[in-house]
Amino acid sequence: MIRKAALLTLLTALLASPAGMAGTAVAAPPPGRVAAAAPADPLSVSEITPEVVRVATSPITVAGTVSGTPGSFVRVAVRYSRGRPFASRAEMAAYLSEQGYGTTNWSTRIQATPLDQSGKLPFQFTVTPAELGMPRPGVYPFEIELTDAGTGQRLGVERTFLTYAPKGEQIPKVKLAVALPIVDRPHRADDATFMDDDLSASLTSGRLASLLQTAQDTGDGVTWFVDPALLDDVRVLSSGPRNVRGTRKDADPAAGQWLNGLRSALTDKTVLATPYADPDMAALVHHGLDKQAAASVQRGAALASELLGREIHGTTAWPPNGKIDRDAVDELAMSGVTSVLLSGDALPPRATAQNTGQNTGQNAPQNGQPVPPPAQTTPDGAATLDTVADNPLTALLADPTLSEVLGGNMSAPGAAMLARQRFLAETAMIAFEQQTGPSGQTGPTGGTGQGDTAKAATRTVIATPESHLWTPDPAFVSSLLQAASSAPWLRMTSLDSIKPGRAGVPRADLTYTERDRQAELSRSYLATVRKLERKADAVATVTEEHTDVFHTAILRLSSASWRGDGKRALSFAGQVQKAIDERIDDVSVLDTPRAVAGSNGQVPVSVANNLDKDIQIKIRVTSASKSRLAIDAPAGVYLTPTTRILAGRSQLVNVPVIVRNEGGDASIAVQLLTDGDEKYGSAVRVVVRATGYTGIALVIVGAAVVIMLAAVVMRVLRRRSRKAFPFDGSGDEEGPPGDRQGAVPAERTQSP
Repeated sequence: MIRKAALLTLLTALLASPAGMAGTAVAAPPPGRVAAAAPADPLSVSEITPEVVRVATSPITVAGTVSGTPGSFVRVAVRYSRGRPFASRAEMAAYLSEQGYGTTNWSTRIQATPLDQSGKLPFQFTVTPAELGMPRPGVYPFEIELTDAGTGQRLGVERTFLTYAPKGEQIPKVKLAVALPIVDRPHRADDATFMDDDLSASLTSGRLASLLQTAQDTGDGVTWFVDPALLDDVRVLSSGPRNVRGTRKDADPAAGQWLNGLRSALTDKTVLATPYADPDMAALVHHGLDKQAAASVQRGAALASELLGREIHGTTAWPPNGKIDRDAVDELAMSGVTSVLLSGDALPPRATAQNTGQNTGQNAPQNGQPVPPPAQTTPDGAATLDTVADNPLTALLADPTLSEVLGGNMSAPGAAMLARQRFLAETAMIAFEQQTGPSGQTGPTGGTGQGDTAKAATRTVIATPESHLWTPDPAFVSSLLQAASSAPWLRMTSLDSIKPGRAGVPRADLTYTERDRQAELSRSYLATVRKLERKADAVATVTEEHTDVFHTAILRLSSASWRGDGKRALSFAGQVQKAIDERIDDVSVLDTPRAVAGSNGQVPVSVANNLDKDIQIKIRVTSASKSRLAIDAPAGVYLTPTTRILAGRSQLVNVPVIVRNEGGDASIAVQLLTDGDEKYGSAVRVVVRATGYTGIALVIVGAAVVIMLAAVVMRVLRRRSRKAFPFDGSGDEEGPPGDRQGAVPAERTQSP
């Protein structure tokens, strides 16, 4: 107890005295104690306040918690660079990765203490900007390190930034646009079938619930991208009973609440529609599905407007991973898209002597010492992208670093606070870049005058999550946007207000690597989608009133969310094919065997329409056994004109045929065609039993006819002979008939 009290007294003294922090001797661990291995997260920084330092005399508080083996001695140190802010964002990146950044002006403050019996102990430092040596506005490095007091082994380190923006200083303004997606993978295959019940769970306590909370907590400075396919799935889920892979389930009232909550949260906010089901545009164009790509753009805007109850535009596309190539850009432009949201490294600045460090007259050696090239500045977030369309597209380029911070994982303790610190520091550095003087120093004193400050208002940066399927931390996103809104150098703006500046940075062409192509939906999978699309088109056009029964189902199969999830995608495609085939089978050819006698004749073919709509169809018949049975039509193909078949009725057509050789069993192939001559289903084979007449059969028939004619002639002759020689009983042929004696008159009989 005495020892514990003494340690607590020592800790209290260290925390209370800045002077004590500057050089306290580190107590050695007790004899025989071996330094224990550090836990997974031994250092957690929970507080750095204020996030932006505005007053030189205001205290800066740094606090957190260290953890490890109970009773072990550790040392917590903070290091900072006196008088030297960062000169560029490249230096900031090098500092975080410990690659290439160094300074000789590090100052260190230390706390040394044993951990308590729980193995955890909080720490806290309080300093002022003057004590840290911040002479001018800028972004300064700040490091917290945890080491084992006995061995000096580093147990953990956190590198972060302190942004110093004194009140009254003229700092160039930077416009910040934040775009957030409300996108999910499809849950329905055909319109009537849910392939899983995951959507309900996500809406109530999962990712989609977090998205709704984020939309409710953020202000109107955010631009929201909404996938109409997700809203459509939620509407179906809430509107009535649904089929989940053969199981009928009731409507989900929580889905209706989520959809209503989203409508309310997005009221008066900037909302843009993704193409329907957020498709893999590049893959569709690369594999000949251009029509489907254009249809997804048109369908997306129309459905989003319907479901959200106000006009939603779909003129801004956001491809997966922010990458796209020229072919896909041209297709988007032809489909009515006017801007495309890309990652900044998809359209990089063009390399010049200035930003590559090549030696020019400006950077020539002076007094034998090379002069470092000017730091590369962050280019504006908008550029012009030429296409085959009449008007170019606007390329909206998200800053990769800001996007990584915004969409990062915030589950670790202190991660949200450190991410917020970095986001503010990165955007501040973009503002300070515009004040960089010839010496490479930053701050108002290095600027070129008020004109530069005025120009800074046109600089725009964009931040987006890297993945459309991100899982937000609502509290982090809300706090980040609040901090950004209050930063003196930032001004929030909507994405649709961004236009390319007149003096934009020259950029190279679009970068789309082999790795990007490998990430697309596969060729074999899209071949399946193309096959289903043709069958779906046939289903749509066979009815008298064209109905796109499977149009949206095909679009859902093209979702970019299927990247890397081929097994699930093929399962969805299999269900769509099953539904299409069942629909096709509702218009059928009766395959009952038929018979035809003689050398020619007609074979009846019957088509039944079991749909609830009238259809317009053609019937094409060819012979599958030409040696026995031929179609009596030009080129051996019998084709009906477009025929109307009423709903629930059948249609009979007679096909002229010619029986060849000895006839026998043959078959004909009956193929139904749409009015546009597209195949409707597979060809049906109908067996025909054909009977022909051979030469021997003709001889036999001819002989029978001769015998019959001979019998007729004999009968005629016999009757005539009876009239010429009547019976008289005596054989006397003289005298008139009336005088003949003994003659017996013939009995008259009646023929039957």
